[in-house]
Amino acid sequence: MPPSSNNSDGFWENLRFVDLNERLLRASGATWFAPPRTLRPAPALAKEAAAIIAQFDGKEPWLWKDPRNAITLPFWKALLPPMKVVLCIRHPAETAASLVASSLIPPMRSFYWRITRADSLIRLREGEARLDRRLMGIVHTSISQEKRRAVIYEAGLQLWRIYNTRALEETNPADRIVTHYEDVLANPRDELARILDFAGVRVSPDVLAEAVRAVSPVLRHQHAGAAQLDPGVEALYAGLLREARAPRTSANISA
Repeated sequence: MPPSSNNSDGFWENLRFVDLNERLLRASGATWFAPPRTLRPAPALAKEAAAIIAQFDGKEPWLWKDPRNAITLPFWKALLPPMKVVLCIRHPAETAASLVASSLIPPMRSFYWRITRADSLIRLREGEARLDRRLMGIVHTSISQEKRRAVIYEAGLQLWRIYNTRALEETNPADRIVTHYEDVLANPRDELARILDFAGVRVSPDVLAEAVRAVSPVLRHQHAGAAQLDPGVEALYAGLLREARAPRTSANISA
């Protein structure tokens, strides 16, 4: 995925995986910002995914990065042998603020309409998703930048909860490692070495040094500060933070 105004270094997603994940979500009546309750993959998508995976035969170990995987992981687990998952977390408030500042959000009429559907997993503080409220919400968020930012921020916090909850539900501690965005920025060599060790990947000191040089703290544009979180989101973040910073021992990874 190429660079954007929000990330001059690019996003590093493989576009074939991204496209298939997007179509899988659409087949389930959903989008990345309005996740489905359950996936409904079409048989043709599984066949296409198998063809993408086959391109990596004999090239193990390989990996791919896409935040949508947190939602679509059940689909990929059915096609791949047991895999290891790297879950990179960030403070929920920073994630939400990053969405507000990004160019990823579609026009508000589409965004607001989707996240306020009756079957939406997102519940705004504005209350029940009645038709009149939805229509007024579209108007307000289209003409008021302050309202737009507030809605995206609130939805971003809930998306953070949904994505991370799904990722935890679809993995077990033995097959995942949680790494914190701040730790990668603050101590990239040790954190990358920890991830490589978990994945069973051996690299030369030169390769590790090159990876460390690619870490760019200046690309961090959001800081949580003393942001207040919903108790449920706060508890989920605290649990993920404990897992990210706990030594990986047999006690930590029991099923």
